Amino acid sequence: MILKPEVHHPNDVTIGYLIDVMAEKLHHALGLPGKFVKNYPTRIIKRDGSEREMDWLMLVEPDNETLFEKILINVEFQSSKVDKAKIESLVDYKDYSKTYYGLPVLSVVVITDGYESSEKEYCLVASDIFKPFYIHMSEEEVIEKLNNLEDNIDSLNEDDAIDMVLLPMFASKEQSKIVTEKIVHIFRKNISISGIFRNDIAFALSIMVRKYFDLTEKGKELLKMMHPEVTNNRMRNVIDFEIDYARRAFKKEMQEELEKQLSLKDKENEAKLKQQLSLKDKENERLKAILDEHNISY
Repeated sequence: MILKPEVHHPNDVTIGYLIDVMAEKLHHALGLPGKFVKNYPTRIIKRDGSEREMDWLMLVEPDNETLFEKILINVEFQSSKVDKAKIESLVDYKDYSKTYYGLPVLSVVVITDGYESSEKEYCLVASDIFKPFYIHMSEEEVIEKLNNLEDNIDSLNEDDAIDMVLLPMFASKEQSKIVTEKIVHIFRKNISISGIFRNDIAFALSIMVRKYFDLTEKGKELLKMMHPEVTNNRMRNVIDFEIDYARRAFKKEMQEELEKQLSLKDKENEAKLKQQLSLKDKENERLKAILDEHNISY
């Protein structure tokens, strides 16, 4: 399994899920070279005995167009800039994979934010400079792809479907909610994406909805629009993020119910107090009437 219980960040869960259930489709959608063959183990053991985990390591074969030899591709997904420590990790991943499997390694970074300030190369020695290949998307490209989804809503292909999941990640913080909401509406209206693949896309997209809208009414509304597909997803019960979301949703509902009960209790107490005061006032009026009747001052 690619997904592990300790993974909590929505982007990591989404990408891990895509790698697990549609690695070949994701390879194609990202425009990676060669023909996808299979995923390789992602755990590496360094010389000092410490362990590290790659995001994705795959074997690809020549397609005689983009690639002419069998290689490995290591893909790392970043939601922030690649600093010196991270690029050193990429070097470790490449060296380990090349040594262990005896194949050339292409290092790729899919970065959703911080590309401009990221380290673009790492000098091992003067004659050996490591340069990972970056995949990133400008805000203009995000809007262009979003418009393409809207314009071709009834004839979307598999790459377009994966864009539905990736675009919310690449969108700027200011545009992320707008982009995510539009994509959910596009998904709901689309008729060309079907079957298990549609369910997989729905689940991955639902994680993005939870990321940006959390437990708000808008978030619940958007999730409801994908409810049949998400419910019928083949792996939804093993996703830690789903469990975590359900737990938080339950906690929020319990808190709201508690506040509601306390509010009702307060209203009941207030009503009882008013009733008691009313009875007291009536009693006082009765006593005053008796005193008046007997000309007793008070």
